[in-house]
Amino acid sequence: MKKIIILASLLFFTQTHLVQADATTELCLEGDTCTFVLLSEMNGRSQQSELTVINDKRAKEQLSPFSTFKIPNSLIGLELSVIKDTEQTLTFNKTTYPPQAWWPSVWKLPQYNLRSAFKYSMVAVFRQLASDIGEANLQSYVKKFAYGNQDISSQLDDFWLNGSLKISAMEQVQFLQRLYHNQLDLRSETFDSLKSIMLIKANKHTKIYAKTGAGKVTDGSMLGWYVGFVENTQGVHFFAFNFNRDTYAEMKAVRVKIAMNHLKKLGIVQ
Repeated sequence: MKKIIILASLLFFTQTHLVQADATTELCLEGDTCTFVLLSEMNGRSQQSELTVINDKRAKEQLSPFSTFKIPNSLIGLELSVIKDTEQTLTFNKTTYPPQAWWPSVWKLPQYNLRSAFKYSMVAVFRQLASDIGEANLQSYVKKFAYGNQDISSQLDDFWLNGSLKISAMEQVQFLQRLYHNQLDLRSETFDSLKSIMLIKANKHTKIYAKTGAGKVTDGSMLGWYVGFVENTQGVHFFAFNFNRDTYAEMKAVRVKIAMNHLKKLGIVQ
């Protein structure tokens, strides 16, 4: 009996670790409800770029950006000096956006600046920011950025949260590329500030800049995003990943891992 219990325990341990191993190597595959797009600009190749796309049709499908819109939202706020710098204390109207019991603890901090609000994806701060920027300015810059379908008509403070604004993974990558090369006619200080809050990892050879996004979509599933760019000794690499999972927990558990698995497989990060 003891041998049977030990054997069963070993079998469970082995199966559990196999599942965990699979999770750490999971990729977006052709035919799955996902896409991964990578645009690499290699050093010393006369500005030639290399494009990698998993699930081409999905890569061109416009979807709600959710919190990845915090990238252009932050840019506009900085460019117009609605936000002076990344360390300025940011507030929100607690009557308009009352704290909710379900809010995670990082949405209940005593104060925020752009760096912490961006890091923790604090929705109320960015809804307030959109209201402070105003509809005319937002529409002008979203058009200037050629950001997705450029439609902010659904509601000023949440059009990016499964509202009227939609963008594809391919368009996310193209937007980031234009931003990186200062083709959006923004002040250099604006982009430098954004880079400082997007930086998630840096070592001697590689810097990773990224933003997550997620939310429930029409079919009841959770859409997850991870977008950004990587600077390394080879060049600069713009990426966008999105996928659907049944629940937020399932999505969050693997969102960054899958995107990073693709970047590792392609030799962009270690």
